[in-house]
Amino acid sequence: MSVLSEKILNLPSVPGVYLFKGGSGRVLYVGKAIRLSERLRSYLHGTDTRPMIPDLMAEAVDLDVIMTGSDAEALLLESTLVRQHRPHFNILLKDDKSFPYVRVSVQEEFPRVSVTRQVKPDGARYLGPYVDVGNLRRTLRELRRVFPVRTCRNFEDYRRRNRPCLYFHIKRCAGPCTTRSALTPPEYRALVDGLLLFLTGRDEELLVRLRAEMAEAATSRDYEGAARRRDQIHLLESARTPQNVVVPNARDADVLGIARHGSRASIVTLRVRDGRVVGKESRVLAGVAGAPDEELLRSFMVQHYLARSDAPGRIVTAREPADREALLESLQRANARTVALVTPTRGRERRLVELAERNAAHALEDLDARASGRRARFAPGVLDLQKALGLSVPPYRMVCFDISNLGAEHAVAAVVAGENGTPRRSLYRRMRMRRPGPDDFAMMREAVSRYWARVESGELPRPDLVVVDGGEGQLSAARSALDEITTRPVAAIGLAKREETIVREGAPAITLPRRSPSLRMLQQLRDEAHRFGLTYHRMLRARSRLTGALDRIPGVGPARRAALLKAFGSVAALRGADADAIAREARVSTVLAERIVTALRETPGERTPARRLGDQ
Repeated sequence: MSVLSEKILNLPSVPGVYLFKGGSGRVLYVGKAIRLSERLRSYLHGTDTRPMIPDLMAEAVDLDVIMTGSDAEALLLESTLVRQHRPHFNILLKDDKSFPYVRVSVQEEFPRVSVTRQVKPDGARYLGPYVDVGNLRRTLRELRRVFPVRTCRNFEDYRRRNRPCLYFHIKRCAGPCTTRSALTPPEYRALVDGLLLFLTGRDEELLVRLRAEMAEAATSRDYEGAARRRDQIHLLESARTPQNVVVPNARDADVLGIARHGSRASIVTLRVRDGRVVGKESRVLAGVAGAPDEELLRSFMVQHYLARSDAPGRIVTAREPADREALLESLQRANARTVALVTPTRGRERRLVELAERNAAHALEDLDARASGRRARFAPGVLDLQKALGLSVPPYRMVCFDISNLGAEHAVAAVVAGENGTPRRSLYRRMRMRRPGPDDFAMMREAVSRYWARVESGELPRPDLVVVDGGEGQLSAARSALDEITTRPVAAIGLAKREETIVREGAPAITLPRRSPSLRMLQQLRDEAHRFGLTYHRMLRARSRLTGALDRIPGVGPARRAALLKAFGSVAALRGADADAIAREARVSTVLAERIVTALRETPGERTPARRLGDQ
């Protein structure tokens, strides 16, 4: 028996934290348990089905446990140890350094405002993160008309020379570096405080303060000061963006939205203060493959909120996090206040959760797009379909297979592709079925196998989702073909025509709302595959009818049929020629030429099938 197994079997049934370690003593995974013995035995017996468990147990050679007095204490300790060791197999919260912050150096006598992408423990105050640095800089430029706070790096040089920069002359800086402004440190600090109030969403409080100062200046006959406050009030009121009150009693809250893509997830926090959304924060979770959303929310809250003491009194999520009660107790201990975890199903808070989820999808997609050099955004239908089907990645590229046949002859398969909800005609393929007989399942298996062989060879790009026109039988046939040839897992669904039911693998079928953008996108893809396949099928049938008229003439075999078509180009041209012309051009006997003329006149004329987009 290994050392690891002996330690696990000797553990008591008490709350605590456990640390799996590798050969060099490096911490591989940190977890917490209500009962250490039962939780850790699940690792040995294989009852824990998370994808990372086999790799973890293959690398782990040692185990440490720390027993605690309660589940809440274990959760707090887990948060500390994960931040300290940053284990490879834990879901890790990563700061997204790509978003800008507003930095206000409040530790200085005359604070400076700047934009930065790095948060440092230097005593300054950081506000953010913000999404669009261009919009952020434009907003700060407008705010400096109201709060002319300095932005210069070389403040001491200007102060030593007693010479202001251009911003002082155009009234975008109050000029604390020069005696010409006659500005005192308390007056400058009031400007900075006003800017901070506005950036943190407390502009109503700021307006009340400015109106009081304007009235006081007017009473004391400081009319210039009153005019400055009046102008500031006017600019602030024009700069404010009205928002709907989120809750009637204006409670502070954080609204969390989550989005996933492969082994990464993004969680966006909308900060609601005094009933208004005042900011957004984006974080990335790594190593989330196979973990449910409830576990991701728990990991985020443990690493984000238990490391600080300023959590709001209300945290709003789409679903309850794992270990809700222990997490709630730990949050209240860390913040020394009551914290509520809310999962709304309707109303304004539910709409805010959906807004946070869209922002999370946008943030994660932006990271993936920059990494792959792709500029396109996911269409709403793509994201809705990912959510409806529970896919790990958005189905950016989809292919749909459709079989078209009447009887045993001229069976064809059509494959159409779409990217981001729009057709990609360069990836369309059509093929004649080699398998005889009207066996839809066998033909679906053949079509998927032949198409996917080109995918695996690199001739065609790899789809994110396979759609088959049909039900469980067609989907099962497609899956059997994929399992034989694919080297990477791919999701597959069936779309039944009558009720527009989506058939899933290993899960009950679902029916999306008729107006759902994801259902509309699937319908368009399926209908396009049906049109493409039916057009090809009709073309083959028409061609067969025309060439079959020559095959039925005695004395015309494959060689003479080829000679006749080469000489005249088509059966229609051949039908319009007389016997002498046929004998001369095709070099056949006069008797055979007359026989051909007689046979073709008895055959109905050529009909060219019309190509209609609406063919079903």
